[in-house]
Amino acid sequence: NGRGFTVEPAGVRSPDTVRGHGLPAIRARVHQLGGTLTIESAPGEGTVLSAAIPLAPTALTALTAPEDPA
Repeated sequence: NGRGFTVEPAGVRSPDTVRGHGLPAIRARVHQLGGTLTIESAPGEGTVLSAAIPLAPTALTALTAPEDPA
């Protein structure tokens, strides 16, 4: 709906805030994979989550290696 939400520093929240498991779970999973999670939100502008997860060297090689024509 484009309302966005206020991003609070880790570990800080008001007593009346309902806390779910979604964002902490995403942040933990991205961190486990060696990546970063960025949250951009502004009232009236909506919210954007960006996860950057590095490819494993073997996966990168498989994606960029030329195919064997044989």
